[in-house]
Amino acid sequence: MITKIKSSIIFSAIILTTGWCQQEFEKTGTSGAHFLNISPDAKVSGMGNSVVGMPIHDVSAVFYNPGSLVHMQRTSIFTSNVQWFADINYNAFAIGRKTKYGTLVLHLRSLSSGEIEETTVVEQNGTGRTFVWNDLAVGGAWAKALTDRFSFGMNLYRVTQSIDLYSYTASVWVVDIGTYYVTGFRSLILGMSVRNFAPELNFMVNGKDATFDDYHNGETLPEPKTFRPYHMPLTFQVGVSYDFFTENKIHDLIVAVDGVHTSDSAERLNIGAQYAFMNILYLRGGLYTNHNSASIMGGIGLDLSKFMPFGTSLRFDTSMSNYGLLGFVKKITVSVGF
Repeated sequence: MITKIKSSIIFSAIILTTGWCQQEFEKTGTSGAHFLNISPDAKVSGMGNSVVGMPIHDVSAVFYNPGSLVHMQRTSIFTSNVQWFADINYNAFAIGRKTKYGTLVLHLRSLSSGEIEETTVVEQNGTGRTFVWNDLAVGGAWAKALTDRFSFGMNLYRVTQSIDLYSYTASVWVVDIGTYYVTGFRSLILGMSVRNFAPELNFMVNGKDATFDDYHNGETLPEPKTFRPYHMPLTFQVGVSYDFFTENKIHDLIVAVDGVHTSDSAERLNIGAQYAFMNILYLRGGLYTNHNSASIMGGIGLDLSKFMPFGTSLRFDTSMSNYGLLGFVKKITVSVGF
């Protein structure tokens, strides 16, 4: 009984990450590859993902707004672990370096469901076999400051989704673009990003359209069916941030607000704030409005850069997000710069 309950939770969580479930918003469930919309950075999640106008100084910006990558240190390394629902494992890694040609970044994101028991219409108690759902995104990004206030970035990566038991695989090239603008009005910053721009993708087996068995009245039909192509979760996000204590070396408070439009859900606002004490201890809070599951987020961070030798930086961040009936999601990230 416990195994069945866990399998149901895992399956529901995978549907959430792939966009296949029908929820309260009429556009939900019209795209796939939703693992790309899982925020890997704990400091960003702690602020409710109000990020595209935020001054992020490490390579994790590649996952949100490649235009802001120009503000990272000479070399930056980022790694993240996300404890997603039902023991689903989600990880991210990025490394970037500033050069005379601009900021160059390599990155990857991966999600694995763990083993799930296979059931069918005929064998509803299980077939005795298991399968694993895997998602992978690997690519590179480039960003350049075009003026002293305006920067532009582009991200190109390959997305692959697969189910090992059936050898199903779907792959596509994806593009993100982003801009970052220091307005010159006090500390106001404006950012914009378009993410997950790509053609449709479909499951294939050995270069041919993948098929699956169809059933009627509990019996397998003679002709298998093919999967329909599905869209990527195209996302447009514009945001602003404002620093209330730019000249204060003890206290700092940044407030950020993002408007988010996606191809498969209702528009929403992401609102967040970050308080810093001596640029060492960080307290964060944020919320989503008009979101189908997530609501309130929070997090803390510890920046040890002041105590590091040779101008290197070291930062630890963690966050907790409330997804209502689905429970809480915990994230831990580490950033290193030199």
